[in-house]
Amino acid sequence: MNFIFILYLIFLYTYKNIGTYPFFEFILLILIALLGLHFIIISNNLFVIFLFLELVNLSIYCLIGLNKNSNIGIETSYKYFIQSAYATIMGFFALSLIYMSSGTLFINELNFLISYNLDINLLNTIGIILLFFSIFFKLGIFPFHSWIADVYQGSLIIVALFIATIPKIAYVFLFLKLFLGLHDIVNSICLLFSFITIVYGSFISLYQSNLKRLVGYGSMVHIGFIIYAISLNSTDSITSSFFYLIFYIFLIFFLFTFMMLLYEKDYKGTIFFIEDISQIGIILHRNKLLAFLLSFILFSFAGLPFFIGFLSKWYIFLSLISKHKFIELFLLLGISVISSVYYIRIIRFLFFFDKKIYKVKSFSNINYSDLLFILLIFLFIINIIIIFFHSSIYLYIFKCIVKLFIIK
Repeated sequence: MNFIFILYLIFLYTYKNIGTYPFFEFILLILIALLGLHFIIISNNLFVIFLFLELVNLSIYCLIGLNKNSNIGIETSYKYFIQSAYATIMGFFALSLIYMSSGTLFINELNFLISYNLDINLLNTIGIILLFFSIFFKLGIFPFHSWIADVYQGSLIIVALFIATIPKIAYVFLFLKLFLGLHDIVNSICLLFSFITIVYGSFISLYQSNLKRLVGYGSMVHIGFIIYAISLNSTDSITSSFFYLIFYIFLIFFLFTFMMLLYEKDYKGTIFFIEDISQIGIILHRNKLLAFLLSFILFSFAGLPFFIGFLSKWYIFLSLISKHKFIELFLLLGISVISSVYYIRIIRFLFFFDKKIYKVKSFSNINYSDLLFILLIFLFIINIIIIFFHSSIYLYIFKCIVKLFIIK
């Protein structure tokens, strides 16, 4: 997570040279959120974890509201605050039920009681299910996903990048830490909700014309795959889920780096990032290098063979085969084909459109010696290297999972 944060700092520095925002307040809020995320990972008490979850949420509310150029930012911040409040109420109500039933909020003690069937009753079961529902909201799992599209679209691009990457690592880690001890109660629920999330996210993304909304709904599909793999509850599936998570985050950085290169200024000098899919395709028609890089990103997200997205899903499919879940395997393969459509659809605007209908724009904002473009090429090279060394990376993640969780 710290390495991802270092990459994020490069984005902050670059964005400071492009647009204007309260830099000191922004850095302060990001550091407070990062502190909360670290405590979420290392804490063993559920009450402490939820306190720091709220610290992260408060930072995110303020970060979303920093979009002063548009009323959408304030509206989005308020919507997210209201919806997150319901999830918080649900989470603390779940903690009260668990404490009332078990007399403890320490994860290791709760796991011990559940594992040996010492404390499984209706009250405790309801509390644990509500606890996972609260975490589902943070991850954007169906039906707790209604905030995703608005937050991604209404936030500044650097805020959307933060929400899409760094907190996701901590939340998935928290989900895994809770799931390993409580899977007897919530295993079927997690499998069902993650599968529905994959299906819903794949279909609703087909109708998006805004790139940030598309990324938001696409994140539902990817997080759904990650949670589904963890819910299979095997060492291979958990390893494949973290393999998927790491390289999904790399692809998100890749895509947002690309998005930050495309902006326009109005007569007042205000920066507007180009988010309409058709407009991006028309502009990039004369920028062949950027069109190639965007195509690589989209093919990776779509999961086409021999791209990183394909390798990530491949390991999850191997986990399904090892568990003899062939029906689920064929269903997820079919959904993956559907989900690839809304990514490949953008390729049509890049290379296949009628020049007579659309006026092709010349675009000269891109400086090929700029730090952001250098970072884009750097991420591209890393992705190429990962394709050749993915098996070694998978083995390293496997060893880390065994040491962190299985041996314990």
